[in-house]
Amino acid sequence: MKVSVVIPNLNSPLIDVVLQSLHQQQTPPCEIIVVGRDDQQRIRNYPLVRFIETPKSVSAAVARNWGANAAYGDIVYFIDADCLAYPQCLHQHVQAHLQGEVVVGGGVAIHDRHYWHLCDNLAVFAPFLTSQPRGERPYLPSLNLSVRRILFLDLGGFDERFFGASGEDADLSFRLRQRGYRLFFEPSAAIEHRHHRLTIGDVWRHLSSFGRSYASIYPKYPELTGRYRRTDLAGGRPGFLRTIAPLLAVIDCMERWFQYPELRACPHILPGILWSRLAWYDGMANGMRP
Repeated sequence: MKVSVVIPNLNSPLIDVVLQSLHQQQTPPCEIIVVGRDDQQRIRNYPLVRFIETPKSVSAAVARNWGANAAYGDIVYFIDADCLAYPQCLHQHVQAHLQGEVVVGGGVAIHDRHYWHLCDNLAVFAPFLTSQPRGERPYLPSLNLSVRRILFLDLGGFDERFFGASGEDADLSFRLRQRGYRLFFEPSAAIEHRHHRLTIGDVWRHLSSFGRSYASIYPKYPELTGRYRRTDLAGGRPGFLRTIAPLLAVIDCMERWFQYPELRACPHILPGILWSRLAWYDGMANGMRP
């Protein structure tokens, strides 16, 4: 199977390091397509790399779609411009596809112990840590995702109405499930996520954007998201959701404490996770507005 790598890039200071990690893969890709802006000219003459420069900044969803449309591999593998692929990452993705999977998400490894960096990663990607068991998932994030290219194009790619980097992967996941496809998680297909959200404000804005996006996603797929959701307790009232958000955030943190050993290994991170969940519910409340 040929693998086309697609990377949305908006002047990432790590894009050259990301490309180096992709050139060290046990199973090399047939091509690497970078889409977006590279004003610092960090993308040099790496083998297999095609740079599609956009006339202006575009969202990650748009950049990924452009890259997938330009690709020729059997599989399109999406990785973000702040993620370093472990040497066996692509190999594990390909092996899962050879075993019959059509949509595969990989694991997220965390090594940086900067407080807010860790909070953001654990708040968003705890279900996809490399310590989690392989198997089916209700959705998969797009920072480490492979899809059969024909299927991706037939589905219409990512919804380009999502701006920034939040929500389009959950929406794609639900559309895939609507068609009856299984979303498979393979933790050994690992990347290290080196984002640059290092302040309390960065984390609030990031999680709030997720919550705001999900407020528009969940009503579209009631049969997949379930009839009961904690946010339903607010009855569509943003003000009431903000009132009960602290209680909901505490419940979320308790669940994560028992489910993920990474949290129990660093209990000092709990206040940051609580803050992250409050931001998520605040974003949900903002997204409820007409």
